[in-house]
Amino acid sequence: MSKIFVNEIATTGPSLKMPAGHVLQVVRASRNSTSHETFSSTSFATSTLTLSITPKAIGNKILVQCTIGLGNYGGGSSHAETALYIDGSNVSATNGGSAYFWCGYWDSNANDHGCTGYHEYTTVDTNAHTFALYCKVNSGGNFYLHKGGSHSLVCTEVQV
Repeated sequence: MSKIFVNEIATTGPSLKMPAGHVLQVVRASRNSTSHETFSSTSFATSTLTLSITPKAIGNKILVQCTIGLGNYGGGSSHAETALYIDGSNVSATNGGSAYFWCGYWDSNANDHGCTGYHEYTTVDTNAHTFALYCKVNSGGNFYLHKGGSHSLVCTEVQV
């Protein structure tokens, strides 16, 4: 005989209430390509690692994880930067100055390596929200999401 034990499962409109710690949904954007994704602007530009997630309830956590399997900064004597944007706003912390290294740092001496970024977002409504990796170069050169790497942005909503 099988038994099902339930502490709490309730649906109210678009909300879903599960016990704390349960994963409600996972949304993923990924990039595996035979060509580089190139960034040459000194202003942040969105990458192909962009996704939309609609929270199930207010107050839940969305755990944001980004992995750049292989990145490369070519040319110039400065560096490339990465930032997490939510709904068009940069939510990344700086290095204490004006540089953003949310998912890695690349300079003219550090080529072809992978990096990760992590962020916790507390849901404030049940509207769709856009999460995206943005990239830029500080001055001159190009930054590449390298064709030889597997890149991903993953949002996991967890019941609080």
